[in-house]
Amino acid sequence: MNMIAASLLGVGCVSILSYFLICDGLVTKLWHLHRAALDNHYRFLFLEKSASHHAAVHMVSCVLFAILALYLNSLAILLLLPLLASAPEIVLSAKERKKRDALSEQLAPWLTILAGSLKSSPNITDALASSTRLVLSPLREEIDLLVKEVQLGEHLDQAMRRSAGRVRSPLYSSVMTTLLVARRSGGDLPTILDENSGTLREMERLAGVVRTKTAEGRSQMFVLVLLPFVMVAALQKVDPGMIPGLTQSGMGQIVLASSIGLWLASMALAYRITKVDI
Repeated sequence: MNMIAASLLGVGCVSILSYFLICDGLVTKLWHLHRAALDNHYRFLFLEKSASHHAAVHMVSCVLFAILALYLNSLAILLLLPLLASAPEIVLSAKERKKRDALSEQLAPWLTILAGSLKSSPNITDALASSTRLVLSPLREEIDLLVKEVQLGEHLDQAMRRSAGRVRSPLYSSVMTTLLVARRSGGDLPTILDENSGTLREMERLAGVVRTKTAEGRSQMFVLVLLPFVMVAALQKVDPGMIPGLTQSGMGQIVLASSIGLWLASMALAYRITKVDI
């Protein structure tokens, strides 16, 4: 009987999902937002993947996971659904942070290279193109893309603004702003870049100190995120009727709602504590 009910539920969910994907409804808008978010991540990470395909696979996986949780009557599995739903965003955001950290570490040496290139070639576009051969990924891809946009007819100032908006790194944006201001003011650009290179090295050193000091807090936050799921799974294993019993009474629902609220508040507070801007 449970298998028949689960099958009917699965068919119903797939039918509803298909209907909303065809019609212009709420699910369709969420689908477009999810696909656009994945596409932005893929473009920034230079991943040659189909955002539409992976968004569809992810949504179907979430539906099947929910069906499995209902079929097994497992609240612990059902509570893992938000984690599965946010998994692509978590993984891709972590990759983006890693790339931005690598970019920040490369900026100071790159400015020194760019200053040397400008001394031999006053044309900033040629200096940018020559500097790409002397830096490693991921900065090489970003500068190379900037140069290609200029070679295809984009104005250099606009290409720099577009690059800064794509990377969304405070240090990278400050470097692009420095280049823009120095070009317009007509100052000694190589000297300005050398001075900014030293400033960026000091800022990166301070950022490394902050990351080291907050590493323990980030690990504790990770434990804080996963611990409730582990506890619920353990309680469900020891006494399968304990967690469902809480949902059948008003006091139990208040306890569950309060626990979830405190859990979310603690994660938000831990994130604010460990998120330190320099």
